[in-house]
Amino acid sequence: MGGKLKYTKTLLGLSLLFPINTLASVTETNNFNKDKVEIFPLSKKILEKYKNELQNSWHKNNIQNDIDFPVTEASAFYKSLYNNVKNNFIKDISYEEITNKILESLSIFADQIKIKQTKNRILIYDKNYNILSNYKSIQNNDIDSWIDLLVHTITDIRKNNSKVKNLHAEQIYFITANYLLNSLDENALYITAENKNNDIKPTTSLGFTYRRIPEGIQVLSIYNNSPADSSELKTGDLITVINNTPVKELSDEQIEYTLTNNDINIIQLKYMSYITQIPNEIFLRKNQIIIPSITNKTENGIPVITIQNFKKGSAKELKDTIDSLDKSNGIIIDLRANTNGDFKEGIESANLFIDGKEILTTKDFKSDEKETYTAKNGDILNSAPIIIIVDHSTKGIAEIFASILEGRNRAIIIGTPSFGNGTIAGKFDLSNNAQISIATKEAFNTKGISPNKTGIIPLICSSSIYSTNDIEELKTNIKDGFFKDNRPDATNKSSEIIDNIRNSCKATYFTKENNDIIIKLATSLIKDKKAIQILQK
Repeated sequence: MGGKLKYTKTLLGLSLLFPINTLASVTETNNFNKDKVEIFPLSKKILEKYKNELQNSWHKNNIQNDIDFPVTEASAFYKSLYNNVKNNFIKDISYEEITNKILESLSIFADQIKIKQTKNRILIYDKNYNILSNYKSIQNNDIDSWIDLLVHTITDIRKNNSKVKNLHAEQIYFITANYLLNSLDENALYITAENKNNDIKPTTSLGFTYRRIPEGIQVLSIYNNSPADSSELKTGDLITVINNTPVKELSDEQIEYTLTNNDINIIQLKYMSYITQIPNEIFLRKNQIIIPSITNKTENGIPVITIQNFKKGSAKELKDTIDSLDKSNGIIIDLRANTNGDFKEGIESANLFIDGKEILTTKDFKSDEKETYTAKNGDILNSAPIIIIVDHSTKGIAEIFASILEGRNRAIIIGTPSFGNGTIAGKFDLSNNAQISIATKEAFNTKGISPNKTGIIPLICSSSIYSTNDIEELKTNIKDGFFKDNRPDATNKSSEIIDNIRNSCKATYFTKENNDIIIKLATSLIKDKKAIQILQK
């Protein structure tokens, strides 16, 4: 039955225990009072008390629930969850696999649960080999029997484990559904009933996104007017210790829980500065922030627009931003650390740069049903060039956005291969009025290429560019006819081909040096009209 899967999210807005509202972008972010952000060293007495409290922080929960687990209600919930996942998810998954994933999620709180299936029996036991449940073998297509096994196993675990006993039924639904969904689709969501109609909601957060690397977690982006923004923490910094615990010793779940859960209010971070390479320590107090969608700056006279996410209102925010800038020489769009968002907003954002005609086709994995999308008339840039920067932290709707513009030869992609998750999610209702959002379709640009699995393969690989001399040599080769498009065929989805494609341009971790050089590369290319015209062809 498979071991414990990785469970990780990059956006600091998801709690394993306490659901918080889905994030969405807004056009104004000045309503956050920067003076209210507290960043301070704690006294030794307070810090010692806090360190003691942290010993139990991974499973901390104030809700006590002594009533029996509602078997009938839970059975209805899990039946709706099973059916929606099995009938709509882009890949086939068995009821046995679904059950196993859900039971694995409870291992976070119950230490360890194992399933052993013999010829005639299914045994579920804890780390001490105490039998929790003992069932006759089940036919895989017998959904009612698998749900009966699951619900009664949860009931048995609650009798034997105080951590699980103290979880409210809705918390168990939240934990188990989130774990299942994220083990299948990294961008899937469980949306609670009270949150599914809330488009804009501040979130309690430190205000930065991150990715895990062998040395710790690396800061990908910092949101304006957030606790992180008011601190000395910078994009690219490497966090090595969280609350006096080395990051290497923490699971993805523990990192996520600590950084997002409202019960842990003050966070200690030890990190290595990417600028000075000097270790530092800060204490941040979480605060409510509204995460912006679009930020911009000017480099060497060229607008560099960073799209943080594609949320409700992102397309209008992008249009308003571009309208306020001098875009006569073109623009640079930075999609690094853009980890997903709303499909409609991604399409409407791409529409801004394409003058009519077909831009995208989606294909349903279950029914093979296809849908074609056509751009509206008009190009906000009047054909001025666009360079898009991607890397392995670019995924989801951001990949579809880049794929659309590349398919219509409307943008030049530079950087390193993107994540490879260009799918479209559908939303489905559950019996408790919650929803799940999970991948149901794959998107293909007008060249018939999908970023799913393969990712966006850049025309110019930035990992081979180290200096301004490299940039000048590249431009000379382009203008002299020595530059060739060496991107492999991205339509072949065999694992060997995908590995070869992605290995042809190695991913690089964010540092100040390689960030500076890729921005210089983008601005230098876009200002060289001859080079850009050749690349556009």
